[in-house]
Amino acid sequence: MAVCLRFFYFSLLLLFTACAPHPPGIADLERYPQIVAAHLDKATSDTPLLSDAVRQDLDADFDQRLFAPWRQERPRLSAAEAFWGLTSYGKRQGYAENLQPLAPARWQELVASLNQETYPSLAQPAITVRNTDLRAFPTARPFFLDPAQAGEGYPFDYFQNSALWAGTPLLVTHVSADGAWYFAEAGLASGWLPALDLAWADEDFRRNYVTGRHAALLADDLSLRDAQGTFLVQTHIGALFPLIGEDQNGLFLRVPVRDADGQAQARTALVAPQFAAAKPLPLTPRRIAAIADAMSGQLYGWGGMYENRDCSAFLRDLFTPFGVWLPRNSGAQAKAGEFIDLQNLSPDEKRAALLREGVPFYTLIWLRGHTALYLGSDSSSGEPLLLHNLWGVPTKNLWGKEGRALVGRLAVTGLHPGEERRDVKHNGFVERILGLTLLPGAGKK
Repeated sequence: MAVCLRFFYFSLLLLFTACAPHPPGIADLERYPQIVAAHLDKATSDTPLLSDAVRQDLDADFDQRLFAPWRQERPRLSAAEAFWGLTSYGKRQGYAENLQPLAPARWQELVASLNQETYPSLAQPAITVRNTDLRAFPTARPFFLDPAQAGEGYPFDYFQNSALWAGTPLLVTHVSADGAWYFAEAGLASGWLPALDLAWADEDFRRNYVTGRHAALLADDLSLRDAQGTFLVQTHIGALFPLIGEDQNGLFLRVPVRDADGQAQARTALVAPQFAAAKPLPLTPRRIAAIADAMSGQLYGWGGMYENRDCSAFLRDLFTPFGVWLPRNSGAQAKAGEFIDLQNLSPDEKRAALLREGVPFYTLIWLRGHTALYLGSDSSSGEPLLLHNLWGVPTKNLWGKEGRALVGRLAVTGLHPGEERRDVKHNGFVERILGLTLLPGAGKK
């Protein structure tokens, strides 16, 4: 009887131990230095990853894509493409900002606001004068799927297309029924943005703005002011402005502002040399690490929400100062260079392929719905290291209920994040890796 009781209590202890709550987060955040520069190979950290000729070609392609909307005479998108949110979410139960089901009447209001019958109603060049969001519908209110499901609810607002920083060229192609929102095409993405976040760019403004020489910001949350100290805008790494001169005090940038009539005007801002540089910067691991560390620990922002970044937005902004154009989402970024398919390999084979084929600081790792930058291998363990803005790692408890071990920020991890936890599948992250992408010009010197 005593033996049975001891077995019973021991079984209960095991059950309660298995069910005990895990500490939040993952051990990789403590295991690996979160300063990207700590993972540089001293022997190669200052070796250019691209030749000057390749770098200039990539930068010219970047500018072509950035300013493409100003060369358009009509919309690129059909009505079906512009109003994709109708077919994607029209038959799905959405949830509002209070995490309660979105009422049918509210959905009908959103549909009416699109003003579909008159699309396209405009074809007018413009520029963003504030950091803004491109939305699937003309509303700042969110659209969540079932918040009770793992990986849904906050922060996954499916109306959020992309953030755009101030100074982004646009072609405005439509206006909402109430006139408060415009639909615009940017080189990066398309969607609805508030009317006051843009200004109309006439021919003179555009001619003076496309100088062929641009400066990239090297710090987040950077306030730009004119010569009188008047605040113009606060923006981030990934923003670009025409460079009109420089001296010992810094760089003089042309910054767009909106006048009383909604027209774009240019003001001059002086930026200290440690906060801006002429694009394209020389592409070396050390310079990439410096910009990544300027974004160190930034909180996760789905689609750029709250002026934070998700996985693909981080990589796009990281490589913008180098004149390397990356598309908006992870799937498109996987096609932005030489793609090496890994999906039929075992976890060990994937690890070996990454170590063999990957170019540290210039190779992307693609999982469906996620992307990361390969940093090389850890100097002590030999583990491949990734830099990514990661919401969380999938978990599953004893009863099969799925959840997330939250990270919610830019982080350095290995290929097995969270696997020290009992609720994280062994090799789960590696099994999801589909391929790696050598970014444009890799190996061309």
